[in-house]
Amino acid sequence: RQVSPIHLEKIKKGMADAGKAPRTIQYALAVIRMIFNVARKKGAFVGENPISRINMPKVDNGRLRYLTPEEARKLLDCLQKRDANTYEMALVSLLAGLRLGEIASLCWQDIDTRNRIFTVRDPKNKSARVVYMCDELREMFQHKAKRHRGEPGELVFLDSKGKKYVKQTWHFRQAVKDAKLNNGITDKRLKFTFHGLRHTHGSWAAQQGVDILTIKEMLGHRTLVMAMRYSHLSAQAVKA
Repeated sequence: RQVSPIHLEKIKKGMADAGKAPRTIQYALAVIRMIFNVARKKGAFVGENPISRINMPKVDNGRLRYLTPEEARKLLDCLQKRDANTYEMALVSLLAGLRLGEIASLCWQDIDTRNRIFTVRDPKNKSARVVYMCDELREMFQHKAKRHRGEPGELVFLDSKGKKYVKQTWHFRQAVKDAKLNNGITDKRLKFTFHGLRHTHGSWAAQQGVDILTIKEMLGHRTLVMAMRYSHLSAQAVKA
């Protein structure tokens, strides 16, 4: 009850002064918001959530790092030499635009090579979507099924301990180094990570003239605003 907006402003300023990224500060404030909401729901707190009077730090999502076809091929070649699972997961993200968490959650029952589709269940926005399977992905899933097709509810991709993947692998980080994708880049926003494969998929689609609404559906964005980051690439495609 003693927490006021000024205390939260001090937290925000302290984190910013310590060099924390705007997204990290957003997460911290989101946790505080959640605490107050739960406390109010349980009757432990009455009144306005103090976080409602705080302006959240703005995150610049306008600058995206995406690969050229040559860079993507080089990265995939490096991954193929290092780890088959990581290579296949990267291929799914690059050619279908899936998040790492979505790929890690894929079960065999979601893969339909006959109809050339797979189902992404319970992704970040809490809804399912059907994704088209291109020739390369279809062939990959078919070969993977021949090697080992698990039970319908079994995960398609399992780590070396038979567990679900929760973050980008060591092999991926090393392959990025092998391909020299981050050499000379100091801006953290432009450092290439696994999530950049998804951005590359969206960027390539925009460059090929795919409209923003379709890109939104392809990537499973909740709002059109999130897909608008690719609008300048679509405009360039139209001019070309």
